[in-house]
Amino acid sequence: MSGGHFDYQEFYLGNVADQLDHDIEYNRIEYDDAVVKDDRKHYGYQLQPETIDFIKDVAQQLRRLQKILREYDLAISDDTCEQTFQERVGIK
Repeated sequence: MSGGHFDYQEFYLGNVADQLDHDIEYNRIEYDDAVVKDDRKHYGYQLQPETIDFIKDVAQQLRRLQKILREYDLAISDDTCEQTFQERVGIK
């Protein structure tokens, strides 16, 4: 894996987005009815639909930002170039 300008910390944004997706998936589960899957208990939060919609959007934005930062990292690390960065993130 190339790059490293951000010490690969941009990948944490994807991890946060994954956790938000998990929270959305298990949202409706009552706390006392935790689901055990892959030797892990999954609890719900019973969030309102408006909150879920907002969090879905946040997860999508995090993934987009992760991609932008990754492409920027590759460009300034000379793994790609500024032109490729612009094309991949939709500037051009």
